[in-house]
Amino acid sequence: MTMRQLLTRFGQRSARATVRPIGADFAGSRLNLLQAEVRAGRWHLRAAASVKYPMPRADLLAAPKELARFVNAALASAPFQGRRVIAALAPADVRILPLTVHLQPGQPEAKAVAKAAAEQLGDSAADHVLDYYQVRGADSEGAERQVLVAAAPKPRVLAYLAALEAARLEPLALDIGPAAISRLLATLHGSDVGQSVALLNFGSGKSYLTVIWGRRLMLDREIDFGEQRLARRLATALDLPADTATHLLREHGIGGRPGGAAVETHSELGRAIREILHADCQALADELAHTQVYVASRTRGSSIARVYLNGSLARYPDIQTRIGELIDVPVHLLNPLDAFDHTLPAERSAALATPIALAAGLALRGGLDA
Repeated sequence: MTMRQLLTRFGQRSARATVRPIGADFAGSRLNLLQAEVRAGRWHLRAAASVKYPMPRADLLAAPKELARFVNAALASAPFQGRRVIAALAPADVRILPLTVHLQPGQPEAKAVAKAAAEQLGDSAADHVLDYYQVRGADSEGAERQVLVAAAPKPRVLAYLAALEAARLEPLALDIGPAAISRLLATLHGSDVGQSVALLNFGSGKSYLTVIWGRRLMLDREIDFGEQRLARRLATALDLPADTATHLLREHGIGGRPGGAAVETHSELGRAIREILHADCQALADELAHTQVYVASRTRGSSIARVYLNGSLARYPDIQTRIGELIDVPVHLLNPLDAFDHTLPAERSAALATPIALAAGLALRGGLDA
């Protein structure tokens, strides 16, 4: 069963509306919402909010009355209009399968992808909801297709849709993180259609590297690099509690360039952190180098033009400098609100930058003509 079929069965409303839907990201600890409008061919921010849950996410989604009250308050915190949403499935509920599909003469692409996904999933294929996203390559018009298949267990998808409707939201579509993030990056670089752009999204346990070429998704890869791993490494080396190690990382970063401002202030500690985390940073450097080679192979020699940073480590001191040492391309902190015309104060924009990226990509679904 495809995602579109399931949404139709679940009561998706097909009538067009002048008000665009809200991008809704029920993240690990916060509900992130963003709604945009199109004026004169440009994206304008209508409303954005990031609100902390009053209880663990799973408990909240399983408590309809509390969920409805929480969502109502979140929508009332900014000038949102309507309750139609495009939501993202939780990463733990989605299995992303990178597949190479060979089309037979006259064979529809969707059927070929479904067959390849069924072979990969085996006997459990019938119990999953499937969708797929074509990955761009220089030879994407030939008989071979590179695709990312999103496979989610049907009971979890149904439970999530039921929770959204219990909150009196109207789910128009369910999306996945890589597709939404690629849409955001493409909007940020709408005029640079020939370039590859990457986002390194740091999570607590894992990080994710997304690459687009022009306006199409090229790569989405999980990387074994995250705050918890770095904190454990530091805690073990310095014989510290994990919480103390995390605090040190957030205060001093992962070891900027020798002679940098942060290291000068705490030179001994900065050098120690840099040395302790060297192996992890080198492993990340290797991943980035392999990605550069892959991008060049798929684009006949093109390279990544810019790397954006987002997530937990993006708030670390000197993080741009340290990542810039690992990959020889310009490195920038991501502010998703740069994709929209808006009048938010700089302080508010900066506070929303880290949590709102996925919601922004969801809100952009359908493009300027939707």
